[in-house]
Amino acid sequence: MNKNIFKKQILLVPLIVPSVSIAHCFAQTRPNVVLIVADDMGWNDVSYHGSEIKTPTIDRLAKEGVELNRFYAHPTCSPSRSALMTGKAPLRLGILTPLAKNNELGLPLSETTMAEYFKNNGYQTSLIGKWHLGRFKKEYWPTHRGFDHFYGYLTGGVGHYDHVHGGGLDWQQKGKTLRKEGYSTHLLSTEAIEVIETRHQKQPFFLELCFAAPHLPNEAPDSSVAKYKHLPNKNRQLHAAMVSEVDYAIQKIYKTLEKEGLLENTIIWFFSDNGGLNESAYPDSYTQPIEKLTKFWGTPLPIDFFEFVRINIKNAAADNSPFKAGKGSTYEGGVRVPSFIYAPQYLKQKIIDERITINDVLPSLAAAIGFKNFKATDLDGVNQWAYLSGKADYISTDYVVHGMYGSEAYYQDNWKLVVNTDEAPELYNLQDDPTETTNVAANYSAIVAQLSEKLKAFPRGKSIHESLLKTALDMDSFGGKEDRMPWAGVEGKNAGPLHPIYIIVPTFLLGIVGIVWYRIRRKKVKKFKS
Repeated sequence: MNKNIFKKQILLVPLIVPSVSIAHCFAQTRPNVVLIVADDMGWNDVSYHGSEIKTPTIDRLAKEGVELNRFYAHPTCSPSRSALMTGKAPLRLGILTPLAKNNELGLPLSETTMAEYFKNNGYQTSLIGKWHLGRFKKEYWPTHRGFDHFYGYLTGGVGHYDHVHGGGLDWQQKGKTLRKEGYSTHLLSTEAIEVIETRHQKQPFFLELCFAAPHLPNEAPDSSVAKYKHLPNKNRQLHAAMVSEVDYAIQKIYKTLEKEGLLENTIIWFFSDNGGLNESAYPDSYTQPIEKLTKFWGTPLPIDFFEFVRINIKNAAADNSPFKAGKGSTYEGGVRVPSFIYAPQYLKQKIIDERITINDVLPSLAAAIGFKNFKATDLDGVNQWAYLSGKADYISTDYVVHGMYGSEAYYQDNWKLVVNTDEAPELYNLQDDPTETTNVAANYSAIVAQLSEKLKAFPRGKSIHESLLKTALDMDSFGGKEDRMPWAGVEGKNAGPLHPIYIIVPTFLLGIVGIVWYRIRRKKVKKFKS
C-alpha cells in the first residue's frame, strides 16, 4: 500500500469517528415526548385546583413543572383531537362535534398529522388509547396517519371493563381485535409502559397516551370507589375513582421513565380533551324534554337516542367550578382544562397565566424538537415554546371554538365573544371576569361588532359529519351488550339489529295518518251524498 495513502487514511479516522459519535449522540439527546390526554376531566377534578378528588401525581408534576393555568381545548373530543394532530382550528377542518361510529369521513387525509411529523424526524410513534378521528375507512386509522403502533379503540368511548362501543367490541392492536379482561386505565397504562421498556434504544420516541377515563360510563375498581364513599352522590364517587385511577397510572408512567433513565430527557405534556361532562352543560331544550319523557316512560327510555341523552345528562359528574357549564359548551367550563408540562431539562418551574391552546401543542413541540420540513405558516396555533422556556415574549393569537347546540366563541386577547343561536351576543373580559358572570356586550358594542365580524369571516371547512337522523338510527353508546362484529378491521358500516321501536313508531304514526285520512274522506262522501 502507498505510505502516503495509508497516512491519509490514518488521519481521516479521528475525523470520521467523532462525526459518527456526534450523530449517535444527537439521536440520543433529542427529547422523548409523552402526551397524556384525559377524557372529560373537569377543571375542579384535580386536587391542586381544590377538588375533593385526590390526584397527588398530577399535583406534584404540575407544581414541579410548568402549570398552564389558562390552557384551552375545544368543547368536545374529536374537535380537540383534530386540533392536537394538526395545529389547526377544527372549524377550518370541518370537524364540529364528536364523530359517530359509522361516520364515513375522518380527519381530512390532506392534513399532515403530529405523528407523521415525528415519524419523518426519526421518532418511534405510538398511540395508546382513544383515536376518534375516523373509523369507517382504514386510511383514517392511526397506523395510516403516522403511528407505528396502535393499541386501543377507534370510536368515541368504550365500557371500561367490556370495551364495547355501540354494540361492538372496540379493543384492538394494529387493527386486530383483542379480548382482554381488565379495566381500561390499567390496560392502557400497562401497554404504555411496555412501549417505553421495549423501545429502540438508539431512537427517540413519541408516545400519545389517551385514557378512556373519566369519560362515561361511570365504572371503576371497588377499591378506588371505596375511598370516596363519603361523597353524597354515587356518580361523583365513581367519577372521582376514575380520576384517581388515571392519576395512579400517570405515576406508573413516571416511575417507568425514571427507572429507564429517561425522565430528564422527556417532555411530558398533560391535559384534558375538553371540559368535564355535567348536567349544567345542557340547555333547557334538552333537559326539559328528557325529564318529561322519563316521567312518562320511566327508565330506560324506549328510543336509543333519548336514552343516550338521558344517561349523559343524569350520570355526568364532573366538576368545572368555578367556571360555567361543561363539555359541549363554549363557556369556560367546556374549554378551560387542567394542563401542565413536565420537562425539567428544558423548562423551569413556573405558573403560566397566559392563554395557551391545544392548537399550540404541535407548533410548540415542533420548535422544541427542531422538526425539519415543518409547515408552520398555515396553522391556527403558534409556537409558544420560546415563551415557555423564557426566551421570548408571549404571542397572543386569536382562538375560535365551535360548541354543541349552535354555540360559538371567539377569543382575542382578554376579550371573549359568545354567540348562541337566536340570542344576543355575549361579551366577557376574562382578565377581570374569568367566570363569565358579567356580560358587558352593551358597554362595548364596537368590540362586539369587531369580534362578530372576525367570527363570521373565519374559514370554515365543509362539515365531515353525517346527518343526525343517520346517527340516531344506530346510536353510539358506551359499554353494553355486543350485537355485531367487533370494530377492529371492519371498513364500512357495521350495523346491529334494527331496534323494534323504529318499526313500531312509524307503523303507529302511519296508522294515525290513515285513520285521519279515512275520517276526512268519509265526511266528504257524506257531504257529497247529501
